[in-house]
This record gives sequence, structure tokens and C-alpha cells, in this order.
Amino acid sequence: MLRNKIILPALLLVIAVAVITGFTGIGQNVYKNLQKFQYVLSLVSQTYVEEVNQDKIIEDAISGALKGLDPHSVYINAKEMAKVKEDFQGNFDGIGIQFEIVNGVLTVITPIPGTPADQKGLQAGDRIIKIDGVPTKGITNEGVFSKLRGPRGTTVRVTIERPGLEDILEYEIVRDKIPLFCVDAKFMIDKETGYVRLNRFSETTSDEVEQALQELEAQGMKQLIFDLRNNSGGYLEQAHLVVDKFVAGGKKVVYTQGRIPNASRDYYSSNKINYRKYPLIVLINRGSASASEIVAGAIQDLDRGLVLGERSFGKGLVQSQYELGDGSAVRVTTARYYTPSGRLIQRPYDNKSLEDYYMEGRLNDTLKTDSSKIYYTANGRKVYGGGGIVPDHHLDGDSVSAYYVRLWNKGVFNDYKNQYLEKNGTRLREQYKNNLNKFLSSYNLSESDIQDIVSLGVAKGVPVVEKSLEQDKEDMKNMIKAEVARYLWGSNEAAHVRAQTDRIVIQALKYFPEARAFSATLK
Repeated sequence: MLRNKIILPALLLVIAVAVITGFTGIGQNVYKNLQKFQYVLSLVSQTYVEEVNQDKIIEDAISGALKGLDPHSVYINAKEMAKVKEDFQGNFDGIGIQFEIVNGVLTVITPIPGTPADQKGLQAGDRIIKIDGVPTKGITNEGVFSKLRGPRGTTVRVTIERPGLEDILEYEIVRDKIPLFCVDAKFMIDKETGYVRLNRFSETTSDEVEQALQELEAQGMKQLIFDLRNNSGGYLEQAHLVVDKFVAGGKKVVYTQGRIPNASRDYYSSNKINYRKYPLIVLINRGSASASEIVAGAIQDLDRGLVLGERSFGKGLVQSQYELGDGSAVRVTTARYYTPSGRLIQRPYDNKSLEDYYMEGRLNDTLKTDSSKIYYTANGRKVYGGGGIVPDHHLDGDSVSAYYVRLWNKGVFNDYKNQYLEKNGTRLREQYKNNLNKFLSSYNLSESDIQDIVSLGVAKGVPVVEKSLEQDKEDMKNMIKAEVARYLWGSNEAAHVRAQTDRIVIQALKYFPEARAFSATLK
């Protein structure tokens, strides 16, 4: 269903899982209309000029019934539902690689640490040329999933070309449970500032955040940047548990209001003696939605820390999920959720098409505030409703020139990265593999490297724009440096490199004196 294909990747939902056990109270008029629908379905099946797919008609009817309610009440077919469950449960069975298809060749971006692929010794840059003896040239992403994923304990044979080696490598890999991590970056920016980036809220989120915080605290963390940019949400309960790590007991974190029993509920922080009191800065942007807005709204309303960035998306509706017995499900909005100060986070959606609703979320004016919807934090500061979380300080997101975007869209950076690593990867691994700090401080692309990128761009139909090149040169260098770090270590180290020139992260560091004033009042 096109509607679902648009919605599900765009915005993960706050979910309260339920199972249909039967509903009572269906009125006589509804029953008559169901008879009408059954008659129309029979009529179409028997008389339409071509044979019809009855399953599709029924699915279209369900989607149509939900479409007029709100943007987040949706039907999910069985195939999509399997993928959703995998995402939210936080694991799947397979070998454990991040990959991309480069010029039709299946290429390992990085093995996921601790997985069968990692334990067998697969490396970034490896080209998987055969799977179980079948050539992979021209394989699609779906083809990779179908061939490399499979039941835990089963075996798959991969044939590999490794840059710098003449011999073809053969690996027999036993599939296992592969974790899908919510915390995709955790590192120390400096001697006292930790950084944690969270990409979604699934079943494992609270545990992953706890582990990340403990690791950084062991390294001396005294203050934290918690990055929720482009985090499109997930489980409400996990958002509650994340906030609970930073606030005293007995604080209202979020509350929901709905029409059916149990839809209205208050969520309080747990009673405890100790909690984390160090200065906290939360980063959000237009792509932060749902559960990430619960976290940002609670931190702001409770005066626990500062929220910086852009106004968030504005998704404040709770969906209950009802499984339909054939692997499919419907999500029906059963409540709205509110921040501790009483702000409804949901953006208005009446009289808007689905496309306009999502486009507005991407293009909204993040500086605009609604003076008719003023609320107050625990310490009496003004905060604003009207949709989304309005940050304490607006910070514009990173922007690059149209020239940079054209290079990206033409695949210039990706092609250059592959050529560069094929030529230099082995040498760089030997030079830096055991010394990330040396890499962070000393490695950089040369002016000659930048000119090679420019020349590749010209060859692919992107003429150089000198002014834009000067503007974006450092971003280009840093982007390739991050990909080298991914090749040498993994995604966490790549994120560490990107943070070095991330304008929002750099600006956020300047606001810790203000954040420290909040933490100084905690008891």
C-alpha cells in the first residue's frame, strides 16, 4: 500500500501493543454497512471486466477507512509488519555486516562488532562475489537480505575478494542473532564531555543508553550531549525509562489522554536515592519526532537540561496496535500525549493531505512560536506549544552548497571513497588501526585529494564552482575522513570524526555553562 510505504520509513510510531479479542457495541447501522461492503465485494468479484485480487480490495478498504482519521492511524500488511517487528525487537538472524552495493558489487562497509562476520574476520572493503557459490554481480538489497539472513544456526558460504590480496577467500559463516543498535554513537568529545546519539526507541533502548552512559562515566564524563536529531521515535515506555535516568523520583515525565479505558495515564519517574545530575544538553531537529519529543519535552519542562537545535516534527498521538491474525495489523490512534507542563506535541493536521502534513514537518519555520500557547516549566520559564518542541536556543542545521549536493547525488564522494580505500586502505589500517587518537589528530586529506574529487566530479558532469568548493572543502575532507574511520573501525568512530566539524555539536559545547546552572539546583 503506497500510503503505508510512505508512512513507515518516514516516522516510527509511539506504540502500545494490543491484540484484537473482539469488540462489542457495534451499532446496527455499522452492521448494515458491513453487509453493503460484502455485497459490493461479491459484485465486483463476479462482474468486473478482469479478475480482481480480493485481498488487495479489502486491504485498500481498510486503509481508506483509517485514512480519514489522522496521519498516524494506518494499516500494515503482513510483509511490512514482519520488518516493523524486526526493527522494534532490535535483532534479526544473519551474519552481521553493514553493506552497500558498489557498481553492482556487494561490498562490506563494516562488520558489526561481535557478530559471526566479525568473528570470522571479514573486513571493511571486502567484496562478496559469491554467496553459496552463486555470483552476486548485480544483486539487489532485497537479494542480499534473502541470501545472508536466515535462521540462527544455519550456515552460509561467502566468497570474497579483498583489496591488496591476490587470493580469493572462502568463509563458512554460521548465522546468529544480530543486534540492531539504537545507540549508534558513544564517545568522549573532550576529557569531560560525553556524546551519545540515539537513532530510535525500541525494546532495547533503555538498556543501551544505560550501558553507553556507564562506559562514558567510566572514562570521566562530567557533562553530556544527548543527540536525538532525526530520531523518529518508537516506544513511549522506553522514552519514559530514558528520562527516568536523569530526574529525581516522583516527577511527571509525560501523560496521555484518550477516550477508551486505560488510554489516559500519567508516567512518573521512579523513586530512587541517586540519579544522574551532571549538565545535560539535548539536540533535536525537524526530524526528531514522537518518543524523542517526549524526552526533549520532559527534560525542558522539568528544567533538567537545555534543548538546542530546531523545532521538532510534532507527533503527539499514541497508536494502539491490533493484530489481525494473518500477520497484518492496524494501528489506531487511541490517545494524545502531553509534556509535564501540559503541552500537546501533535502538530495540527486537519484539512491537510498526507503529503502536505509530512512536507510541512520538514519545511516548518522552526523559529516561529505561538504566543497564544504559552506554558511554564518547573522553574517558571516560558515554553511554547502549538506543535513540536521549541528548543531553548535555535541552532540552524548544517548546510552545504548546491555544488556539494550535486557531487553527492552523482555519486562522486562514494566513488572517490571506494577508489581511495582500494588504493590506500591496507596502508591506513597498518598505520592507524590501533591508534584512533592519532588518526583523529593527524590524519587529513590533502589539497591534491580534494582536486581528485573535483576532477572526478567534472568527469561525471559536475563542473566545479570555486566559491562553493572553498565553502565546503572542510566538509568534504571530514566526510571522507569519516568513511576512512568507518573502514578502519566502524560506525561509532565515523560518528566521532563527523562530530569534529558538526556545527551544532561545536555550538552546543558553548551552552554548558547555562546547562550547568540547571544541574546546580538539583537535590
